[in-house]
Amino acid sequence: MEPIEIKRKEERWNLDHLGRGAASGPERRDAARNRRAIVEAARALFEERGVTSVTMEQVARAAGVGKGTLYRRFPHKGLLCQALLDAPTREFQQETMETLASPGMGPMEKLDRFLDGLVHFTEDNLDLLYGGNEPLCGEDRISRYAHPAFDWRRWTILGLLREARRDGEIDHGLDIEYIAAAILAPLDVDFFYYQRRVQEIPVERISAGLRSLAPGAQSN
Repeated sequence: MEPIEIKRKEERWNLDHLGRGAASGPERRDAARNRRAIVEAARALFEERGVTSVTMEQVARAAGVGKGTLYRRFPHKGLLCQALLDAPTREFQQETMETLASPGMGPMEKLDRFLDGLVHFTEDNLDLLYGGNEPLCGEDRISRYAHPAFDWRRWTILGLLREARRDGEIDHGLDIEYIAAAILAPLDVDFFYYQRRVQEIPVERISAGLRSLAPGAQSN
């Protein structure tokens, strides 16, 4: 696939939820201990009470650390949510790589599976995604579209569309650079949250609707 060169695969895909690679050096023992305590306390509180109902002060008390220690590591609750999203993000990336490497599957079928996977990733992690989005405002709210964590999704779609166009599966006149980003718009976390929690639209209906937006989807 064109945008994912073999020599850069590990660099591009082994990213946390913010698009950062693995840490280059070891953490100090006390810093690592505090980080684990904070993240595990946040995980337990979020699961028990819901992300939006938990305060940073409650996390600090449950973790047994001072508020200064908490805020130096995680200036706001959104960053705690993002830390808890790192493991599922890497797991989803690995599943995607396995899909892309599947023999005997055309690019549009791979795209269909990838989009379905994105919907279910969003569903499975919706409270953390929504909670992590909540503290953002202004430029911070749109800057996520420049992060590698968003960019790898767009590049995956674009690469599959380029392959499909090369194979004659879709119209050569399509603006696939635009489509690759636009097809991700329904996965905006606020919109997804509204559809699932307010409108109570079933996740399979959302998945089917998103996948129908792909070029040539009706013929798949």
